[in-house]
Amino acid sequence: MKDLVLPSFEMDCRDWLVMAPSEAGLPEEVAGAPLLAVLSTVVLGADDFRPASGVLTVGLMDEDELPTRALGAGCVASELLDGDDDQRRYLMPAPGSRLALVAEFSMPEGADAEVTERIESLITSFRWAA
Repeated sequence: MKDLVLPSFEMDCRDWLVMAPSEAGLPEEVAGAPLLAVLSTVVLGADDFRPASGVLTVGLMDEDELPTRALGAGCVASELLDGDDDQRRYLMPAPGSRLALVAEFSMPEGADAEVTERIESLITSFRWAA
């Protein structure tokens, strides 16, 4: 694979632990897509905790339009609507390029309003840096 150059981006990761794939014991690629980062968080309740984890990978956009849900005005990311209830996938197309970041999150304890809110807060903070 030739060198891949992705524009810089910013995310508000204050509630997340972010690691390089090698730090998490994961390969540099997942299903042929370069793996950029691994993210983990947990929402603590009075009697339980609800974890979520995610990965950021790089993909190429094709000409087929994918079913998505916009996350708000001015938000770069959109939710891909092909997942199940315990997973969330988001697409962040790079400006002027076929490249895109894909963020995939799993919630092993099942979908939960607070966990979903934390994931969407992270994703809506995403910005391509100038």
